[in-house]
Amino acid sequence: MKLIVVIFFSFFFFLGFSQEGKKVQFVGGARSLISSADFTSNETDTVTARKSTGGYALIDLGIKINPNANTEVLGMIRISNAFGGFWGSGVDFNVRQLTVKGVAANVVRYQIGNIDYKLSPYTFYNSNPDLLVQTSGATKIKEEILNYESFYKNNTWRQQGAAMDFALQFPKVIKEVKFNGFITRLNPSNFANILERLCGGGNMVLTQSKYAKVGANFVSVFDLKQTALSNDAYRNNVATIVYDFSVDKEKFKIGVDGESGKSSSFSTQNNEGALSDYFINAKAYANLKKIGLSLKLGYMDNGADFRSAGAQSKRMDFGQLNNFYERYTNDQIVRPLSYYDLYNDPTLYSSSFSTKIMDYNPAINNVLQYGIATFNRRGFFGGINYSDARKIVNIQADAYHLGEIRGQGTYNLRSFDFITSTVQLNASNLFKWKKKQLVQIGFAYQHTKRNSDLEFERIQLESYTANFGVELELVDQLFLIGNAFVFASKGNEILPVRDAQGEVVNFSDYTVRGQETCYSGGLKFNFTKDIYLSGVYETNSNKFNAANPYRYNQFLIYYVMKF
Repeated sequence: MKLIVVIFFSFFFFLGFSQEGKKVQFVGGARSLISSADFTSNETDTVTARKSTGGYALIDLGIKINPNANTEVLGMIRISNAFGGFWGSGVDFNVRQLTVKGVAANVVRYQIGNIDYKLSPYTFYNSNPDLLVQTSGATKIKEEILNYESFYKNNTWRQQGAAMDFALQFPKVIKEVKFNGFITRLNPSNFANILERLCGGGNMVLTQSKYAKVGANFVSVFDLKQTALSNDAYRNNVATIVYDFSVDKEKFKIGVDGESGKSSSFSTQNNEGALSDYFINAKAYANLKKIGLSLKLGYMDNGADFRSAGAQSKRMDFGQLNNFYERYTNDQIVRPLSYYDLYNDPTLYSSSFSTKIMDYNPAINNVLQYGIATFNRRGFFGGINYSDARKIVNIQADAYHLGEIRGQGTYNLRSFDFITSTVQLNASNLFKWKKKQLVQIGFAYQHTKRNSDLEFERIQLESYTANFGVELELVDQLFLIGNAFVFASKGNEILPVRDAQGEVVNFSDYTVRGQETCYSGGLKFNFTKDIYLSGVYETNSNKFNAANPYRYNQFLIYYVMKF
């Protein structure tokens, strides 16, 4: 491995410095974390270790080379060391990124290797349906780290493959037509019973003017026949139309936009299990520029059999186990994933999407558990965004009132209500202070209900999440940061049990009642905009298992650098 690393860097140094006029840049980042935790469950627990210490140091060292004005090559190596390793025994070397991108013939832009890609919310889109509230303060540090580790950037998926795009511009009638295309490899063949699986597609967007835009998207997940002994090839195709028509004036902008389409999922040797369905998502919006107010009101209808692997995959699969205090009590029961574990452990996240219907936690998100493209949902949604001219207050809020299209195990249908909002107060602008003083509140509420004359069919499930955070600049670049995080849920649900093909084969009862709280505070010093040191103390209490509640306290020191 060390030899490979030496060869890798030697190659790029040679390429970058041996030819006149070639430009070489070093990019990447470094991070170090030291943690100390103490864990407490019930009084009879004499087995679980009370204290835990750990930490790591890592550096992502990338070399960006521009051999000419139209080409860029990026290679990045990660060197990491878990604290406790001696004389290099705990050091790992991994390739984090290899990408080539550029412009061909001054017309076509292309990417090859590790690409970050997205299309539309219903075709190829990395939604974030579990972290429902915006964070600030100490929790924001955790979220930024897990986003970096899972390559999460503005809802893109990190894939291995190739992508290209180009545009045609016209002098009259049509302003521009833009084309995008991509192909990625989801999994290789094992030359026995697993076929080579690829995902490809693209879109075309026609811009008539600043008032009218229409487009078409197509994404297909498909197995290549004859790449293994099995001939049972999987197919998932999604085709959609997008549009945006608006009137844009000096004082306001109003319009309608949306996306509608159809999906088909099938196996080439099992036509009986084929699924096909449609979806409609449309909204009207208004932006009152003078007062900083934006409004939207829309309707969505996602068919019960609508399937889109690139849009319905989750970053988090709740079928995993914890890496932090995985078991506790004298019986060493498995500690289920808590809400705050989603911020605490980046290794729980995946940078790739799945073709299966993934597990979810109904207490955390039972309304749109697979994002806006969640199947079997119909209803209305709306939103508001307000920001005053002095940037003192910013308010964002979205609300959904939805219902099922097809009942699960009964003709009775669930109804869903979902509200999420963020209020941000910039006290610096309010009092005209030079130092940053930021207060932020994030809140999310969900309610699922199903009425029935039969008691065992009735469902009533409520959940709420709240995060209060502050970032107060005490002296130049030294911040006091703090958070209060609360998550609570109570009620019951009836969850579908699915087989490997996603078919419902049974139902299981789900009952929940509990609360999780986490309070944290600390200091953060910014050496520069991209380099900081932070010390945080947090205490977490979880009472979702009434017989076996637990609490842990944790002290963390972060050093984060980007370059």
